Amino acid sequence: MKKHLTILFFASTLTLSAQTEPAAAARSVDLIDPAAFGFGRPGYMVDTTFIDTQDFANRPGGLDFMEVRTILPLWTKKVNSLRMSASLSYNLSELDFNGFLGLQRETLHTLEAQLSLFWRPEQSRWWGLGFVTPGIGTDFQGLSWDDFEVSGLGLLGYRFTDSFSLAGGLFAQYGAQEGMIVPALGFIWKPGPFIVQVTPPFVVLGWRATDRVTLSLSAYPSGGSWDVEDPAVNRVELNGWQTAASVIYQATDRFSISMRVGMNVGGELELRDTNNNVLANETLESAPFSALNLRWQF
Repeated sequence: MKKHLTILFFASTLTLSAQTEPAAAARSVDLIDPAAFGFGRPGYMVDTTFIDTQDFANRPGGLDFMEVRTILPLWTKKVNSLRMSASLSYNLSELDFNGFLGLQRETLHTLEAQLSLFWRPEQSRWWGLGFVTPGIGTDFQGLSWDDFEVSGLGLLGYRFTDSFSLAGGLFAQYGAQEGMIVPALGFIWKPGPFIVQVTPPFVVLGWRATDRVTLSLSAYPSGGSWDVEDPAVNRVELNGWQTAASVIYQATDRFSISMRVGMNVGGELELRDTNNNVLANETLESAPFSALNLRWQF
Protein backbone atom coordinates (compact mmCIF):
# COMPACT_ATOMS: atom_id res chain seq x y z
CA MET A 1 0.00 0.00 0.00
CA LYS A 2 1.07 3.56 -0.45
CA LYS A 3 2.79 4.49 2.78
CA HIS A 4 1.76 8.13 2.76
CA LEU A 5 -1.39 8.39 0.67
CA THR A 6 -3.62 7.60 3.60
CA ILE A 7 -2.65 10.94 5.12
CA LEU A 8 -4.35 12.56 2.17
CA PHE A 9 -7.78 11.50 3.34
CA PHE A 10 -7.77 14.14 6.05
CA ALA A 11 -7.96 16.77 3.30
CA SER A 12 -11.35 15.45 2.26
CA THR A 13 -12.70 16.06 5.75
CA LEU A 14 -12.32 19.78 5.23
CA THR A 15 -15.34 19.55 2.94
CA LEU A 16 -17.36 16.96 4.82
CA SER A 17 -19.04 19.78 6.69
CA ALA A 18 -20.27 21.07 3.36
CA GLN A 19 -21.72 17.68 2.52
CA THR A 20 -24.26 18.07 5.31
CA GLU A 21 -25.61 21.19 3.59
CA PRO A 22 -27.97 21.25 0.59
CA ALA A 23 -26.49 19.65 -2.53
CA ALA A 24 -26.20 22.91 -4.47
CA ALA A 25 -24.16 24.52 -1.70
CA ALA A 26 -21.91 21.47 -1.37
CA ARG A 27 -21.05 21.53 -5.05
CA SER A 28 -19.87 25.11 -4.80
CA VAL A 29 -17.27 24.32 -2.12
CA ASP A 30 -15.93 20.92 -3.19
CA LEU A 31 -12.19 20.46 -3.04
CA ILE A 32 -10.31 20.04 -6.28
CA ASP A 33 -9.26 16.41 -6.73
CA PRO A 34 -6.87 16.30 -9.72
CA ALA A 35 -5.26 12.99 -8.74
CA ALA A 36 -8.59 11.30 -7.99
CA PHE A 37 -8.05 10.29 -4.36
CA GLY A 38 -11.71 10.72 -3.47
CA PHE A 39 -11.84 14.27 -2.04
CA GLY A 40 -15.06 16.23 -2.03
CA ARG A 41 -18.43 14.70 -2.89
CA PRO A 42 -18.60 10.92 -2.41
CA GLY A 43 -19.01 8.75 -5.49
CA TYR A 44 -17.68 5.92 -7.62
CA MET A 45 -14.30 6.48 -9.25
CA VAL A 46 -11.99 4.75 -11.74
CA ASP A 47 -8.53 6.16 -12.43
CA THR A 48 -5.86 4.77 -14.80
CA THR A 49 -2.22 5.90 -14.78
CA PHE A 50 0.56 5.02 -17.24
CA ILE A 51 4.20 5.86 -16.41
CA ASP A 52 6.89 5.62 -19.10
CA THR A 53 9.94 3.45 -18.33
CA GLN A 54 11.74 4.67 -15.21
CA ASP A 55 15.40 3.88 -15.91
CA PHE A 56 17.66 2.77 -13.06
CA ALA A 57 20.04 5.62 -12.23
CA ASN A 58 23.07 3.44 -11.46
CA ARG A 59 22.68 0.35 -13.65
CA PRO A 60 21.17 -0.74 -16.98
CA GLY A 61 17.47 -1.50 -17.10
CA GLY A 62 14.33 0.12 -15.77
CA LEU A 63 10.81 -0.30 -14.45
CA ASP A 64 7.50 -0.05 -16.33
CA PHE A 65 4.38 0.81 -14.32
CA MET A 66 0.62 0.91 -14.92
CA GLU A 67 -2.10 1.30 -12.30
CA VAL A 68 -5.90 1.22 -12.14
CA ARG A 69 -7.50 2.60 -8.95
CA THR A 70 -11.12 2.46 -7.81
CA ILE A 71 -13.02 3.89 -4.84
CA LEU A 72 -16.41 2.51 -3.80
CA PRO A 73 -18.40 4.27 -1.05
CA LEU A 74 -20.34 1.60 0.87
CA TRP A 75 -22.33 3.24 3.66
CA THR A 76 -22.92 6.47 5.56
CA LYS A 77 -25.16 7.47 8.46
CA LYS A 78 -25.59 10.71 10.41
CA VAL A 79 -26.56 10.68 14.09
CA ASN A 80 -26.92 14.18 15.59
CA SER A 81 -23.49 15.84 15.17
CA LEU A 82 -21.71 12.59 14.21
CA ARG A 83 -21.43 11.11 10.73
CA MET A 84 -20.18 7.53 10.24
CA SER A 85 -19.12 6.10 6.88
CA ALA A 86 -17.38 3.19 5.20
CA SER A 87 -15.67 2.83 1.82
CA LEU A 88 -13.62 0.30 -0.12
CA SER A 89 -10.75 0.94 -2.51
CA TYR A 90 -8.91 -1.40 -4.87
CA ASN A 91 -5.72 -0.82 -6.88
CA LEU A 92 -4.47 -3.07 -9.68
CA SER A 93 -0.78 -2.41 -10.38
CA GLU A 94 1.23 -3.88 -13.26
CA LEU A 95 5.01 -3.68 -12.74
CA ASP A 96 7.46 -4.94 -15.35
CA PHE A 97 10.94 -5.33 -13.82
CA ASN A 98 12.44 -6.44 -17.16
CA GLY A 99 14.42 -9.24 -15.50
CA PHE A 100 15.85 -7.25 -12.57
CA LEU A 101 16.76 -9.77 -9.79
CA GLY A 102 14.86 -12.39 -11.78
CA LEU A 103 11.55 -10.51 -11.67
CA GLN A 104 9.53 -10.05 -14.84
CA ARG A 105 5.96 -8.73 -15.09
CA GLU A 106 4.14 -8.76 -11.75
CA THR A 107 0.41 -8.18 -11.23
CA LEU A 108 -0.02 -6.67 -7.76
CA HIS A 109 -3.15 -5.82 -5.78
CA THR A 110 -4.00 -3.36 -3.00
CA LEU A 111 -7.31 -3.72 -1.19
CA GLU A 112 -8.26 -1.27 1.58
CA ALA A 113 -11.34 -0.58 3.70
CA GLN A 114 -11.86 2.68 5.53
CA LEU A 115 -14.11 3.28 8.54
CA SER A 116 -14.42 6.91 9.58
CA LEU A 117 -16.17 9.15 12.09
CA PHE A 118 -16.77 12.85 11.46
CA TRP A 119 -17.99 15.22 14.17
CA ARG A 120 -19.32 18.70 13.57
CA PRO A 121 -21.75 20.35 15.99
CA GLU A 122 -24.27 22.75 14.49
CA GLN A 123 -23.46 26.45 14.78
CA SER A 124 -19.81 25.60 15.50
CA ARG A 125 -16.62 26.23 13.56
CA TRP A 126 -14.92 23.23 15.22
CA TRP A 127 -14.95 19.72 13.83
CA GLY A 128 -13.17 16.43 14.49
CA LEU A 129 -12.34 13.27 12.57
CA GLY A 130 -11.06 9.78 13.24
CA PHE A 131 -10.55 6.86 10.90
CA VAL A 132 -8.97 3.44 10.65
CA THR A 133 -7.88 1.89 7.34
CA PRO A 134 -6.91 -1.80 7.28
CA GLY A 135 -5.76 -3.34 4.02
CA ILE A 136 -3.47 -5.71 2.16
CA GLY A 137 -0.85 -5.33 -0.57
CA THR A 138 -0.16 -8.65 -2.31
CA ASP A 139 0.18 -10.60 -5.54
CA PHE A 140 -2.51 -13.03 -4.23
CA GLN A 141 -0.13 -15.97 -4.83
CA GLY A 142 -0.09 -16.51 -1.09
CA LEU A 143 -1.40 -14.48 1.84
CA SER A 144 0.38 -13.95 5.15
CA TRP A 145 0.37 -11.48 8.02
CA ASP A 146 3.10 -9.51 6.22
CA ASP A 147 0.56 -8.60 3.52
CA PHE A 148 -1.52 -6.70 6.08
CA GLU A 149 -1.16 -3.01 6.92
CA VAL A 150 -3.29 -0.70 9.05
CA SER A 151 -3.33 3.06 9.49
CA GLY A 152 -5.29 5.53 11.59
CA LEU A 153 -5.77 9.26 11.91
CA GLY A 154 -7.18 11.64 14.53
CA LEU A 155 -7.78 15.30 13.66
CA LEU A 156 -9.19 18.49 15.10
CA GLY A 157 -10.10 21.28 12.68
CA TYR A 158 -11.30 24.88 12.79
CA ARG A 159 -12.96 26.92 10.03
CA PHE A 160 -11.69 30.48 10.58
CA THR A 161 -13.67 31.94 7.68
CA ASP A 162 -15.81 30.68 4.83
CA SER A 163 -12.65 30.55 2.69
CA PHE A 164 -9.99 29.33 5.15
CA SER A 165 -9.84 26.10 7.19
CA LEU A 166 -7.03 24.64 9.29
CA ALA A 167 -6.60 21.08 10.62
CA GLY A 168 -4.05 19.26 12.77
CA GLY A 169 -3.61 15.89 14.42
CA LEU A 170 -1.67 12.63 14.35
CA PHE A 171 -1.33 9.87 11.76
CA ALA A 172 -0.14 6.33 12.61
CA GLN A 173 0.64 3.30 10.46
CA TYR A 174 1.91 -0.24 10.96
CA GLY A 175 2.87 -2.88 8.42
CA ALA A 176 5.69 -5.25 7.44
CA GLN A 177 7.10 -5.10 10.98
CA GLU A 178 7.50 -1.32 10.75
CA GLY A 179 5.46 1.48 12.27
CA MET A 180 5.37 5.25 12.36
CA ILE A 181 3.54 8.15 14.02
CA VAL A 182 3.69 11.56 12.35
CA PRO A 183 1.87 14.90 12.70
CA ALA A 184 -0.82 15.70 10.13
CA LEU A 185 -1.16 19.42 9.43
CA GLY A 186 -2.72 21.35 6.59
CA PHE A 187 -4.97 24.14 5.39
CA ILE A 188 -7.44 24.98 2.64
CA TRP A 189 -7.71 28.52 1.24
CA LYS A 190 -10.29 29.45 -1.39
CA PRO A 191 -9.89 33.03 -2.68
CA GLY A 192 -12.61 33.44 -5.30
CA PRO A 193 -12.33 31.03 -8.24
CA PHE A 194 -8.90 29.87 -7.03
CA ILE A 195 -8.10 27.29 -4.36
CA VAL A 196 -4.88 26.44 -2.53
CA GLN A 197 -4.82 23.04 -0.83
CA VAL A 198 -1.76 22.41 1.32
CA THR A 199 -2.55 19.07 2.95
CA PRO A 200 0.80 17.23 3.10
CA PRO A 201 1.79 15.23 1.27
CA PHE A 202 -0.73 16.61 -1.24
CA VAL A 203 -0.41 20.14 -2.67
CA VAL A 204 -2.63 21.66 -5.35
CA LEU A 205 -3.20 25.06 -6.90
CA GLY A 206 -6.51 25.16 -8.76
CA TRP A 207 -8.58 27.54 -10.85
CA ARG A 208 -12.26 27.03 -11.58
CA ALA A 209 -12.15 28.53 -15.07
CA THR A 210 -15.89 27.96 -15.66
CA ASP A 211 -18.76 26.18 -13.94
CA ARG A 212 -17.71 22.99 -15.75
CA VAL A 213 -13.93 23.32 -16.30
CA THR A 214 -11.25 23.31 -13.58
CA LEU A 215 -7.51 23.59 -14.20
CA SER A 216 -4.87 22.68 -11.63
CA LEU A 217 -1.20 22.12 -10.84
CA SER A 218 -0.49 19.48 -8.21
CA ALA A 219 2.11 17.29 -6.52
CA TYR A 220 1.44 14.05 -4.62
CA PRO A 221 3.16 10.72 -3.81
CA SER A 222 3.01 7.64 -6.02
CA GLY A 223 3.93 3.98 -5.70
CA GLY A 224 3.01 1.27 -3.22
CA SER A 225 4.22 -1.72 -1.21
CA TRP A 226 3.37 -5.37 -1.75
CA ASP A 227 4.36 -8.84 -0.57
CA VAL A 228 5.14 -11.22 -3.46
CA GLU A 229 5.75 -14.96 -3.80
CA ASP A 230 9.14 -15.26 -5.51
CA PRO A 231 12.15 -17.50 -4.76
CA ALA A 232 14.36 -14.49 -4.08
CA VAL A 233 12.15 -11.44 -3.52
CA ASN A 234 9.47 -11.25 -0.83
CA ARG A 235 8.60 -7.55 -0.68
CA VAL A 236 8.43 -4.71 -3.22
CA GLU A 237 8.51 -1.07 -2.11
CA LEU A 238 8.02 1.59 -4.80
CA ASN A 239 7.99 5.30 -3.92
CA GLY A 240 7.98 8.52 -5.91
CA TRP A 241 6.24 11.81 -6.54
CA GLN A 242 4.03 12.93 -9.38
CA THR A 243 3.85 16.55 -10.50
CA ALA A 244 0.91 17.11 -12.81
CA ALA A 245 -1.14 19.59 -14.82
CA SER A 246 -4.81 18.62 -14.91
CA VAL A 247 -8.05 19.44 -16.68
CA ILE A 248 -11.30 18.41 -14.97
CA TYR A 249 -14.55 18.60 -16.94
CA GLN A 250 -17.90 18.35 -15.14
CA ALA A 251 -19.94 16.85 -17.97
CA THR A 252 -23.19 16.60 -15.98
CA ASP A 253 -24.30 17.28 -12.43
CA ARG A 254 -23.00 13.84 -11.41
CA PHE A 255 -20.49 12.70 -14.05
CA SER A 256 -17.00 14.18 -14.51
CA ILE A 257 -13.96 13.25 -16.57
CA SER A 258 -10.42 14.47 -16.02
CA MET A 259 -7.01 14.10 -17.63
CA ARG A 260 -3.59 14.86 -16.19
CA VAL A 261 -0.03 14.72 -17.50
CA GLY A 262 3.27 15.33 -15.82
CA MET A 263 6.47 13.80 -14.51
CA ASN A 264 7.06 11.03 -11.99
CA VAL A 265 10.10 12.19 -10.00
CA GLY A 266 12.15 11.09 -6.99
CA GLY A 267 11.47 7.41 -7.67
CA GLU A 268 12.96 4.68 -5.46
CA LEU A 269 12.61 0.90 -5.73
CA GLU A 270 13.45 -1.36 -2.78
CA LEU A 271 13.34 -5.16 -2.83
CA ARG A 272 13.59 -7.35 0.31
CA ASP A 273 13.83 -11.07 1.00
CA THR A 274 11.83 -13.21 3.46
CA ASN A 275 14.15 -12.16 6.31
CA ASN A 276 13.48 -8.49 5.56
CA ASN A 277 17.03 -8.02 4.26
CA VAL A 278 17.42 -5.37 1.56
CA LEU A 279 18.33 -7.01 -1.76
CA ALA A 280 18.31 -3.82 -3.82
CA ASN A 281 17.66 -0.13 -3.30
CA GLU A 282 17.57 1.60 -6.67
CA THR A 283 17.09 5.26 -7.57
CA LEU A 284 14.80 5.71 -10.57
CA GLU A 285 15.16 8.39 -13.23
CA SER A 286 12.27 10.78 -13.80
CA ALA A 287 9.72 9.70 -16.41
CA PRO A 288 6.60 11.23 -17.98
CA PHE A 289 3.16 9.91 -17.11
CA SER A 290 -0.46 10.39 -18.16
CA ALA A 291 -3.74 9.55 -16.43
CA LEU A 292 -7.47 9.40 -17.14
CA ASN A 293 -10.20 9.56 -14.50
CA LEU A 294 -13.94 8.90 -14.63
CA ARG A 295 -16.20 9.70 -11.67
CA TRP A 296 -19.90 9.39 -10.81
CA GLN A 297 -20.78 11.54 -7.81
CA PHE A 298 -23.76 11.13 -5.50
